[in-house]
Parts: sequence; C-alpha cells; structure tokens
Amino acid sequence: MKRLTKKWFEYAEANLEAADVLLKSGRTHWSDQVCVYHCHQCIEKTLKTVIVEKEGEPKRTHNLIVLLQDTEIQLSEEFKKYIEELNPHYQLPRYPDTPHKGPIFRYNKKVSKYHFDKTKKIFLWIKRSILK
Repeated sequence: MKRLTKKWFEYAEANLEAADVLLKSGRTHWSDQVCVYHCHQCIEKTLKTVIVEKEGEPKRTHNLIVLLQDTEIQLSEEFKKYIEELNPHYQLPRYPDTPHKGPIFRYNKKVSKYHFDKTKKIFLWIKRSILK
C-alpha cells in the first residue's frame, strides 16, 4: 500500500472508530446522528483510498455513488444498495442551516447501530478484498 493510500485508509479507520465510540457512549439522538455521519465519512474515505491506490485522484465530492463508480470495484448488490441508502446522510448532520430536500431521518440507537454494522462490514470487505 502506498504511503498516501495508507493515510487515507487510516482516516477512514478513524471515522469507523469514532462511530463506534458514539454508538457505545452516545446519550442523545444527536450522538446517533453524528455516528451515522462518521459512517458516511468512513465509506467515503475508504472509497477514496481505493481510488488513490489505483493511481487516481479522488474527486472532491461527498457523493458515495459517484465515488463508488470511480473505484471500478464490483460490490455485491447488498453493499451497493446500502451505499445508496447511506449517501444522503452526509448533509444534514454537517450543515444544520442548509435546507434539506429529501427524506426526514430519525436517528436513534437502532438506526445508528444498523448503519455502523453495515459500514463496518463494507469497510472490512474492502480492506480484505481490495487493499490486501
């Protein structure tokens, strides 16, 4: 793994760790919301890791669908569907003053655990299968 790739990967791993800490210790729906945000960040940085490793320059976007296409990796339908599901969770926790156009999300422990578990599964699959 190249040095820059390793750095991207470490950032992705740190976001997964942050999500885990929030999941285990968070006391309010705000903690759950930020947990899901870190799940999004973990997947975003993991996809950018793959792009960098393949000699690419990742786009400056938070759109997971665009980044997944740029990686050219073949994910299972389950993983692709989850990435599409996670994609809109970036804006709301990051920019509370931005008008939100889309579904209204309700964050709680069950929701944050669901996102954490799915995110970890994809992160580990990419780590084992693509970034060996």
